[in-house]
Amino acid sequence: MTEVHMSDVLVPKAFCQLEPDMDKESIIASLAKALASDRRIKTADLDTIVAGAMAREAVGSTGIGHGIAIPHCRSDLVKKIYGAYGFCSAGVGFDSLDGEPVHSVFFLITPLDHKEQHIQLMKNFASQIRKEHFCEFLRQCADAKALIDLLTEFENK
Repeated sequence: MTEVHMSDVLVPKAFCQLEPDMDKESIIASLAKALASDRRIKTADLDTIVAGAMAREAVGSTGIGHGIAIPHCRSDLVKKIYGAYGFCSAGVGFDSLDGEPVHSVFFLITPLDHKEQHIQLMKNFASQIRKEHFCEFLRQCADAKALIDLLTEFENK
C-alpha cells in the first residue's frame, strides 16, 4: 500500500472561505458542495455525504485542537479519498477538544474499502500538526497552492 498524504487527497478547487457564523453542518455542506462543483462527488449525493459526516460528529467532535478540525465520512459513493479545505481567519465553533475556535477544516470522504488508507492518512496528518510551526504556517495559507505546498514540505520532513 502506498503512503497517503493530505497533499495527495486535497482537491485544489475545493478550497473555501468559511464564515464565522457557520455551524458544523453548514461548514461540512459547504466543503462537500466544493467537491461536487469540481465533480469529485455527485450533487445528488450531497445530503447523504453530509449526513454521514454529521453522524460521525455525533460520535465525537473531529475538532482535534490547534485550530484544526477534520470532519470525515466513509462512503461507497466515492472510489478514492477526496479532501476539501475550509479556512476562517476569525475562527468557527466546532466543539474542539481544546475548546478553541477552528480556523482550518479538512473535510475527507473515503471509500468504504479504503479503511487502512484512511487511518494512515489521519496518522500522517496528526504527525504534521505536532511539528513545530506547522499550525502557525497553516493559518497563513491564503490559497490552495500555498496550502498544498505547505503540506508537501512538512510531509517530506
